Amino acid sequence: MISLTEITEEYLCSLRFIEEIPREVPLPTGKDIKAVIGPRRVGKTFLLLKTAEKLREEKNVVYIPFDEPELRKMSAREFAEAVREEFPEGEVTLFLDEIQEWEDWDVKLRWLHDVKDFDIYVSGSSSSLMSSEIPSRLRGRHVSRLVLPLSFREVGGESPKTFRERGKIRKLLREYLRWGGFPEVWTTRSREKIISILETMFYRDMVERFAFRDVKEFQEAFYHIISLYGGYFTYHSLQRALKGMGIDANVKTVMNYLRAMEEAFLVFQLPVFVPSMRKILRSPRKLYLVDIAFANLFFKGLDEGRRIENMVFIELLREKSYWRPEIELSYYSNGDIEVDFVVRAGGHIEELVQVTYELNASNYEREVRNLVKAGKKLGVKKLTVVTLEDEKTIKEGGKTVEVIPLWKFLLREPQS
Repeated sequence: MISLTEITEEYLCSLRFIEEIPREVPLPTGKDIKAVIGPRRVGKTFLLLKTAEKLREEKNVVYIPFDEPELRKMSAREFAEAVREEFPEGEVTLFLDEIQEWEDWDVKLRWLHDVKDFDIYVSGSSSSLMSSEIPSRLRGRHVSRLVLPLSFREVGGESPKTFRERGKIRKLLREYLRWGGFPEVWTTRSREKIISILETMFYRDMVERFAFRDVKEFQEAFYHIISLYGGYFTYHSLQRALKGMGIDANVKTVMNYLRAMEEAFLVFQLPVFVPSMRKILRSPRKLYLVDIAFANLFFKGLDEGRRIENMVFIELLREKSYWRPEIELSYYSNGDIEVDFVVRAGGHIEELVQVTYELNASNYEREVRNLVKAGKKLGVKKLTVVTLEDEKTIKEGGKTVEVIPLWKFLLREPQS
């Protein structure tokens, strides 16, 4: 059998052929199994390889993709013996990719973890390493990192300091609003790449994984659900809408369709901010896409404010996923007052964020005065309005509202 060191070297050498966009994703640390999860084609394998390359300077490192036929046949004990044959002393850091190809991978990972010889990172197909599956199969022995598409900081760099840099960053934002952050899409500006990713998610991560029998019905529901991004829904309202399209699916089926899309990391749900869990379950939720490129395939005539709102949500989700897992995200609704995002940590609301395409006299009451009313009611000091280009500070009702352009919001330094 080819040596594990040689396999590792072959794959690390492949990094020289990749057009690299440096990532800001902090991988988990500690002694638990570290699972790198997220939508397909988002760069999970690249992150494993870059981390392995960096750690190899000071640690014993093995990178193994389990689509290697000989490796798939190994038991956990045989694999451990092969590692120890090449690295007899010291802890070995294992980077195990395409882990779903290793039969009974959860049992084998638990064994490797429990013998205490190895520091373990794993990743694999989105259709196998789903968000709900990792906790049940690894039984408290893991920490996960959700990897999202490229952030605007990753493609745009630091905040601009001159008018030239500001002009350049605004142009780049227009590109980002069109193409989104999937690495292959961003580097190629290819509509075909977007279609390919979405189709693969549909068939591999949803149809095959969940064994939907009526693929045509699910496909119609799938595209309708995507069209709801940035809007409100309940399972019953979704069922009624589908029925109006000629899809006679019951509520349980509709819930399964939406669950499949969530498990593949295509969509995310945002709950309402209320103190009662029962009210949260009964209230409408908002829906967002993992990347705006998918909306741009089909819905070019829709309100650009929804695209901006979707980007703001993903940026807040990125902050939660990468640096501040303690924060909770929701929206606020009370009578005529609605606020797009409530950012909470430790029971304390840190910020209210409102999103609109532009701020003008016709929407000032809705976007600013209502935000101030919500801030007073909830006792929040930090009030932010995100628009495409507006930038100003507003004093309203004894509160300060910061109006910032989207590029500045997306380039904000993440808190840790």
